[in-house]
Amino acid sequence: ATKHTISALKIPDSLVSHVIRHQGRGLKQAHNLSGSWLAAFAVGPAGNEGCRFVTIRGTDQQIGEALVVIGKRIAKCQVRTPRKQKTSNTALGVAAPALSPSDSGSVSSTPRPPTQQT
Repeated sequence: ATKHTISALKIPDSLVSHVIRHQGRGLKQAHNLSGSWLAAFAVGPAGNEGCRFVTIRGTDQQIGEALVVIGKRIAKCQVRTPRKQKTSNTALGVAAPALSPSDSGSVSSTPRPPTQQT
């Protein structure tokens, strides 16, 4: 008989969606590739806010393979931090400089026909 063990993996909320994926597809994929049993759960709101747990049950080799699948999924995702909003000049009460018609990059509200070079 093979020895089955249980391991728990603590995952921050910012990465949970990348690991579990839509309708548990990420966990199903890890199960299919490793043969281990996986389940994700959250512990009550007190003390463990901002993280979830994934339980992996199987042989040592199956657990290792499941961890590789989860690790690759985490490494592949790009966690983005919210960007700071840029303040525009008009928000500060300063108007943007007007473009003169002689500027090569002037913007016109009416379309111009393309110019032909000779």
